[in-house]
Amino acid sequence: MKPKSTLLVRDPEAPSPIPVGPTLTVVKEAKQEIAARKRNLFVLTTATNLGEVARFVSTANKRNQLRALFVRCDVNAAWLPQMFELAKLRTMRNTLVHSNFKVPLRVLRAWQMGAQGELIADAEVVGDDLFVTSCEPTTYRVPISSVPAMGKVPVTERSDFRVADDGSYLMWPAQDIHLDLDSLLLGIEPERRLRAEKVKRTYGLSYGEAIARLRDERGLRQEDVPGLSSREVRRIESEGEVTVDSLRKLAMAHDMDLSEYLNEVAKRSNTRNDAVADKPASPRRGGHHRSKKK
Repeated sequence: MKPKSTLLVRDPEAPSPIPVGPTLTVVKEAKQEIAARKRNLFVLTTATNLGEVARFVSTANKRNQLRALFVRCDVNAAWLPQMFELAKLRTMRNTLVHSNFKVPLRVLRAWQMGAQGELIADAEVVGDDLFVTSCEPTTYRVPISSVPAMGKVPVTERSDFRVADDGSYLMWPAQDIHLDLDSLLLGIEPERRLRAEKVKRTYGLSYGEAIARLRDERGLRQEDVPGLSSREVRRIESEGEVTVDSLRKLAMAHDMDLSEYLNEVAKRSNTRNDAVADKPASPRRGGHHRSKKK
């Protein structure tokens, strides 16, 4: 069962209704009983309205239930620190400043899917580093040199990327490069690389075919996996290379936990391998067995 969350909206330009899932309750008044009792709280406001939500934000933050404070910058950005100071608020790590509503909606959708740690909220290239913020939100500093695919992007085009609407990847259209959060973090978090390599060693290329078989059996299309683009699913199914985070997204799309999903895919992978092993070799002229050229 997905956890319920509450969004306080104090931005006159916010979209109405907020286009997210049914487990999100939207409120317009900064009531203290909500801040003091509800879990998974989000606040959507403007820089000039910070004073109106300051007490609500402080209460939710002290309870560790403030998941994100979205602040639309309706003043000169240089004045943003003063706006926080006037509201008697400190800038918190879960504060996301935006100029439109793409980032808040991306984060809210990710939380509705339970994929906040695996999807991208926003990103920015600064010099030789990519700063990327997940939908948790957590911000990572990723040296461009640590991501081989990004090294192929000309320096003048490094900032020419876009974030997928659902946060599933960054895309450099001119280079046809798509990178999800897991791919970006492999270079700076060794444990991710170790887990990914273990999955690859354990299951091999036939695993991709087994993933496709299970998806077909469940009546899912390649575009029906939240957090993964259809392009990424095609690559996983054709190459057999898959990260642990991508497996979690696939499991979620199949309404399974990761362990159950891995077991089901492994069964189909083993079935294929057994069938290949049991298949008799076809006789060839001259009694020689020679590999058939493709």
